[in-house]
Amino acid sequence: MQPVSVRPRARCAAPLLLALAVLACDDPRAQAPAAPASSAAPTPSAAPAPSAAAPPAATGAAKRPMPPRPFPLGSSGPVQPSAPPEQQMMAIQYTLAMVSPQPTDPLVDKGYLEAILPKLAAAARTADKGKTPPDPAKPAKGNRKIEVDMGRGCTERTPANLLAQRAGSSLKEAFDAGILVISCHDDKWECHQSTRDPGDVLCHAAPRR
Repeated sequence: MQPVSVRPRARCAAPLLLALAVLACDDPRAQAPAAPASSAAPTPSAAPAPSAAAPPAATGAAKRPMPPRPFPLGSSGPVQPSAPPEQQMMAIQYTLAMVSPQPTDPLVDKGYLEAILPKLAAAARTADKGKTPPDPAKPAKGNRKIEVDMGRGCTERTPANLLAQRAGSSLKEAFDAGILVISCHDDKWECHQSTRDPGDVLCHAAPRR
């Protein structure tokens, strides 16, 4: 009697493992899990509401009331010696109002005043077309006005030119220092230059005694 050959168990198990693998492929539970759903896109943040526009800067104070002018603003005159008495009185009242301080005007800066007077005196001697009087630049009207005496050559442009071109200052600097009027005065005329309003210049006959 011949011995019966015995096959190794591993060979018998191979078909079984193959069958299990096929079943696993057909089983939906064995499929790879689906990729997780992508997270929702972030909601864009609402644009910030535009800030309210800043209120416009406060406008400057309304121009102060002034007495009638003998000529329209922008014309310097001059008021002639033969002008009617009413016009001459109008010029006097207007030039007094030009130098009258208001509650909101700057206080007088004495340091500026002391520094500018010798410069204006030197400027007058340089620009004068006549004989310059002694001590030509001096304060007046409670230091609210600077009068520059000259021999000849006072015109409507002279006060601003003396201040800006020869004394190294300006009408604005003078106003900020509390000076309201710069005037020139020669042997025939006096011209008043407002530092508050560069376009406000008034000349009238005023022979120096």
